Amino acid sequence: MLRIVLLSCLATQACLGLVRPSVQDLKVNDPFSDDYIDQILDNLRNLILEENMDPMVLPDLETGFSDTILGITWHGSAKLRNGHFWGLSTIARTGDTSFTVEGDKARLTAYIGIRGASAHYDASAEFMGITIGAGVTADISDIQIFLDAEMVLTGGSGLQLKDFKISHLGNISIDVSGLGPLDWILEILVDFVDTFLKDWIVSLVEGPLKDLIQSLLDQFVPSYCIELN
Repeated sequence: MLRIVLLSCLATQACLGLVRPSVQDLKVNDPFSDDYIDQILDNLRNLILEENMDPMVLPDLETGFSDTILGITWHGSAKLRNGHFWGLSTIARTGDTSFTVEGDKARLTAYIGIRGASAHYDASAEFMGITIGAGVTADISDIQIFLDAEMVLTGGSGLQLKDFKISHLGNISIDVSGLGPLDWILEILVDFVDTFLKDWIVSLVEGPLKDLIQSLLDQFVPSYCIELN
């Protein structure tokens, strides 16, 4: 009888400054796979802080607008500077994991997420010689991410991400303060920031965050022992 024993062991490589997962049995459809992901995410949170990714610096932005007054069209602009995004280090598992073995491959799936993230910009707007300073704050209720990784049991390599993408992006609440006489551009600013943040969050998750997760999966490799009885 072929018996597959799944052991949660660490790769031999040292990982400076990271939390080492404890040695535990990883069984198919077993809660220990939850523990494995939890400890990978614990390492990820530490790495995010070490890499100064919380808060993250947001790029400067600028958008234009116009209004017609007495038959004359006037153009203005709004600039957003000193932007920051907080909350990446709150990433955690948000549901049960699935760990299955089929043939010579093992597959791990999990839902992870970021809750209570926020962003802020200092803003300025100019129109018809009037310049005002304002603030833009965004609260993101939650970001849900689907993780799907696979490894070959006999290959000696770790889990490789097959899918790592946003499965749900919660409501983004945007507050703009200080517009004064230019409060009529409120909707323009809200729509502009909302569109930017959605695209930026997707790029963050599917770029730098995915790379960090993969680096940890490479560092902390589950070891699989196949025994013949």
